Amino acid sequence: MIGEEIEVLYEVDSTNEFLKRNYKSFHDGAIVVAIKQTAGKGRMGRTWYSPEGGLWYSVLFKPKVHIGLHVYTKVFSIAIVEVLKKLKVKAYIKWPNDIYYNGKKLAGILSEAVSVNDRVVAIIVGIGINVNNDIPDDLKDIAISLKDILKKKVKITYLLDAINKHAWNLLISYRNETENITKLWKKYLVPREGDRIKIKVDEQIVEGTVLKITEDTLYVDMGGKVIGVQSIHQIVE
Repeated sequence: MIGEEIEVLYEVDSTNEFLKRNYKSFHDGAIVVAIKQTAGKGRMGRTWYSPEGGLWYSVLFKPKVHIGLHVYTKVFSIAIVEVLKKLKVKAYIKWPNDIYYNGKKLAGILSEAVSVNDRVVAIIVGIGINVNNDIPDDLKDIAISLKDILKKKVKITYLLDAINKHAWNLLISYRNETENITKLWKKYLVPREGDRIKIKVDEQIVEGTVLKITEDTLYVDMGGKVIGVQSIHQIVE
């Protein structure tokens, strides 16, 4: 189960970093929640703004069998979108794993592996959701909170419990069918197959059609030439 062991910290640099330092002290499925983070981590080493009022936490897994890191990321992105759906919030997954609402970032996920002697001993999934925190003026064009969407505060403990339960059910249901996790993830994904997008190729911005989406790659048809995109930084907003 996820969340049978919970540690709540008032302030920490990053819940992911905390668990990477202390994973030996926690059981499989443990979660660490921070009231606020001073150096919250996003993808590509970016800092995630995470003040009091948001939901900032990490989940520790100690897998006995190998499951790709991307599976954990997809499971939690699906869980977040489907829990938000119950709150009448129509969010979507912006490829590959950010959660957006009306073009603004609502949540992010960062999954990391801890290895010892080339063996994965821990998987840490970090989740950051703008819930009741105020979005600074300089970020309001690109970020949004649930409080802003729903015009009321949301109970953070409800979100935490609902997301973890849903993620666990998905992991149990699809642990031997990871291709079905990818199918479900694609259901909420933007862009979709057939969409026109702009990407950077050799420092130039070109437009193409999303031909196929696999578990880790967008294949874009550039008028006969197919390019595989594996980084969000190749996609032009």
